Amino acid sequence: MRHCLAVTGLIIAGFASPTFADTATPGHSYESCSMITSEYVTVLQLASRGLSGEVLKNTLPGLSEKAEERIDALLRVVGTDGLVDTYSTVNSEYARCAAGVFESNGMPSQGSREAHFHFCAGENKVRYEVLLAALIGAPKEKVLAQLQPRHHEAATAIYDLHQAEGELAVFDSLGAELKYCLKGY
Repeated sequence: MRHCLAVTGLIIAGFASPTFADTATPGHSYESCSMITSEYVTVLQLASRGLSGEVLKNTLPGLSEKAEERIDALLRVVGTDGLVDTYSTVNSEYARCAAGVFESNGMPSQGSREAHFHFCAGENKVRYEVLLAALIGAPKEKVLAQLQPRHHEAATAIYDLHQAEGELAVFDSLGAELKYCLKGY
């Protein structure tokens, strides 16, 4: 659990990485933060199942040259930092990107397309923070006490999955949940 002890270092390293530079630039929306993260998570999920960068680039539809470069860069980060730490960095960057949009634009209009993506970003942030708490050994009961009741079931499931299958399984599940949320609009 190297990343548990160095989350701050990972986050800083991720911000400096050219792989995550797309989300560090101003002018993003909640939707663009979400779509970039969804692309990164998809690559990580497929890489965790053994697909190489070449296979991904040859089989994912409609990739631009820039998208292919992002796949290569992301997989280099995986090669250096490992899959779990890269998942963590991607989730941290997503939260940072959405926070930057909030700082620039505030809350989106209720019922708008942006409100949907803002909601998904917020839900992902809560789930990621619950996973971080599980990784550092925080008692589930103390974590649940800090959450809104609507998040208790998800938090319990995260703790249970972490205990049963480990952190990689939880990151994969968080990615699936994020993509499910994003498709809801």
